[in-house]
Amino acid sequence: MTEVIATVQRAAQSAGRGADPGREWNPVYRVLAEQSSRSHDTGTSAGAVGLEGPGLDLVARHLRSAALLVIAVTDGERTRSLRIGLAPSTATLERADGEGPSHWCEVDLQQVPAAVTTLLEDSGIALSPAQLSVEHQRDALRLSPAQSRLAHAALLHGAPAEEVFASIPDLDEALRDALTATGPRVSLALTLHDPHRQVAEEPITWSRLWVRGRHGLYRLDQPASPALEVHPVADGDVLGSVLPVLEQGIRFAAASAASGGAR
Repeated sequence: MTEVIATVQRAAQSAGRGADPGREWNPVYRVLAEQSSRSHDTGTSAGAVGLEGPGLDLVARHLRSAALLVIAVTDGERTRSLRIGLAPSTATLERADGEGPSHWCEVDLQQVPAAVTTLLEDSGIALSPAQLSVEHQRDALRLSPAQSRLAHAALLHGAPAEEVFASIPDLDEALRDALTATGPRVSLALTLHDPHRQVAEEPITWSRLWVRGRHGLYRLDQPASPALEVHPVADGDVLGSVLPVLEQGIRFAAASAASGGAR
């Protein structure tokens, strides 16, 4: 089995030699490659030896993934991530731990859930039976307009987020616990990309975030949206969300491959 140890910058430099990858690469890697090229990582200078042979083929296919599932766990200053490039029958993986080089490999699709559960176990998320919690929008915990304005003003003045939400008056205690959480954070995102625009005209990204508070686990829907919604959930909600999203990514990858897209 081919395995590569390389930073994203080195992988991108090798796979992008003599070509314009902008159209072919998954949008996640376009952004990561641009960010890493601006970094001052002396271990990945422009003169570093490029990848060749099976290793180059592996990372090139991964960067072109039509469906990229990203799971990241942040605990304190440490972030571990698993970026999974989905294809009809196989998957390419990039495992990253902090700022060090990533480990790249290819596995059967059947091995992907085990890779995900290993990362979640290491994060302290209990692998209770997968259970996707279904909540109604009206039951979501959210800031009132007045609380939102108060928090926004304080954050604009540079106040730490934890202090801001700890001091907002009349805030639901479960919502306060979620917004001031300092425990592990688990993020999940699926980015779908069809460079030939046969299955999808534009890239599509779906994301979700979980945070561990003092009193439990909370799911933040639309974490990048100003209209933040928070739901208290059981630990099984994480795996219960990953599995159907994984299946959706596999279906998209198969449709993209059938239409002539990335394989």
